[in-house]
Amino acid sequence: MNKETTFTKTTETKIIQSFKPNVRQYWLTFAILAVSIFLAFRVFGISTIVGLSIVSISGLIIIYRILSIFTTRYVITNQGILIRKGHFSRKFREMSYCDINNITIKQGSMQKRFKIGNLTIHTGSGGHVMKGIRNPYQIKELMNKEKVSEYERRTLLRKIL
Repeated sequence: MNKETTFTKTTETKIIQSFKPNVRQYWLTFAILAVSIFLAFRVFGISTIVGLSIVSISGLIIIYRILSIFTTRYVITNQGILIRKGHFSRKFREMSYCDINNITIKQGSMQKRFKIGNLTIHTGSGGHVMKGIRNPYQIKELMNKEKVSEYERRTLLRKIL
């Protein structure tokens, strides 16, 4: 009975941290689209087909980017990493810490100024990029710490059982 109690306590999933991508990741996209909308009004006018097309396409791209930012959530648990995405349908991806081989950080010059970066999680079957993560080095350390804790829990369970 004591072994069962220990096993059920260790298999509970606890959320360590939950976060979303940062809007600042897409500053260049938003700037280019804003300039294209301005030029569409200035050069072509809203009454022409070309002007209306540029405004419509730019507006749709802005709406798509904003939806992708606000519908993406990353969750770090004690058993792995959950990624939830989807504008109209929810897609979940779960990565166990035993599947994760390496975590790398990539930052451009503007990302360093905004204190954001892209985390790439390498697994045996490929990788997943988490874009626009605020304080990426802290998140990487947290993931590595949880990976070590999960390994220790599994080792302890093997010894007990």
